[in-house]
Amino acid sequence: MELGTLLKQMEQLDDVLSKHPCLLYGAGKVAKAIVQYASKRNYKIEGILVSKKQGNPNNIMGIPVWIMEKYHGDFSGKYLIISAMENLHKELADEVSSENFEKQYFISNELFQQVRFTVGDYGLECLSKIEKLKEEVAYQEMRLLRFVPRPCLEYMVLNILDHCNLRCKGCDHFACVADPYFVAYESIHNDLARLSEIFHGDYIMQIAVMGGEPLLHPDLLKILRDVRKHFPHTIIRLTTNGLLLLKQRESFWKACRDYDVTIVNTKYPINLDFEKMEEKARCEGVKFQFFEGTGNHVVKKSFKKMINLKGNSNPVESFAHCHISNYGNFLMEGKFYGCPFSCQSYRIFNQKFHQDLRMTDKDFLDIYKVEDMQKFLDFAAQPKYYCRYCTGVSSLFDWERSKKEISEWIDEEGL
Repeated sequence: MELGTLLKQMEQLDDVLSKHPCLLYGAGKVAKAIVQYASKRNYKIEGILVSKKQGNPNNIMGIPVWIMEKYHGDFSGKYLIISAMENLHKELADEVSSENFEKQYFISNELFQQVRFTVGDYGLECLSKIEKLKEEVAYQEMRLLRFVPRPCLEYMVLNILDHCNLRCKGCDHFACVADPYFVAYESIHNDLARLSEIFHGDYIMQIAVMGGEPLLHPDLLKILRDVRKHFPHTIIRLTTNGLLLLKQRESFWKACRDYDVTIVNTKYPINLDFEKMEEKARCEGVKFQFFEGTGNHVVKKSFKKMINLKGNSNPVESFAHCHISNYGNFLMEGKFYGCPFSCQSYRIFNQKFHQDLRMTDKDFLDIYKVEDMQKFLDFAAQPKYYCRYCTGVSSLFDWERSKKEISEWIDEEGL
């Protein structure tokens, strides 16, 4: 490569970093991304140089930062990477023009974004990817709105158990392959109290109590009570497959009335008397509705949420195409996730099918460590590191029972 090469591809960056220890010039977000990338691949960054006017931070992730004027090393034979956005390249190149670096490289804006995606640092400033989505006119408004923080949470799933008594093929909660597991009432109780503090007992429009099949949980009535106590104005949706609904005692119906709970029944093509369920709720004075699109004579379709085992999907594009991004947030055992798929595929799919989908601490918020409501709203509107395992696209098919096979979530080509 010639002096002053603009690096545009990951392969070019790998070639540079693998040949010799490099110095970086510039200590901003580009440098941070390169240091993270080099660390993951055991490439050596010797140090980071800055001009005097930039100040003197001690290090970035353990890599020392030196002011150029105070650096006493010999630059001959050294590789220098200008670690800044393209609009700063000329200015920084002029600052180091008198030094005798062996070779000098620049990072293109496109390569910077690729590096950030690789190390799991996805910000809303990834404009090159978001701008690309604007070209898709039919989805422009809907998709771009996914990246805009809302004034409140529109919908959140409160997960109270993993397992279910109905095996739905391709379930994106993975309840059809889950071992029996109830979230402890104490955990749910504490989480609701904490979430109420963060959201001031408001600012969540709908909370869906579900799993798994929520009617299986032995402490369901206490959970419904706690949801209403801590969120007095929120719509509470109890989402059930209906298998156990007509077997519920009067205490259940009373709780639904007292806590203003809406029973949301998914109308699966199974042998259940859906009209009788609806009539029972009406007689008990309890709100009842069929899950979106499954009322009247329409029965439930299933959708196949595709998993990318290689983990190389573009997170921004996956997030933009996903029908529940910035909407289907998921709370379980003190952690707030962007969607059910991320939490439950990591916990259940990995274990059941011996896979290694990896989650980082950027894929969820710990509700006991984050206090600012705005951080939750911002988090909901951002692509997650885990989005690289998802195509973001779901295909509809006729409902059927799961055979508990990995092919229900994976293309055959991906096996």
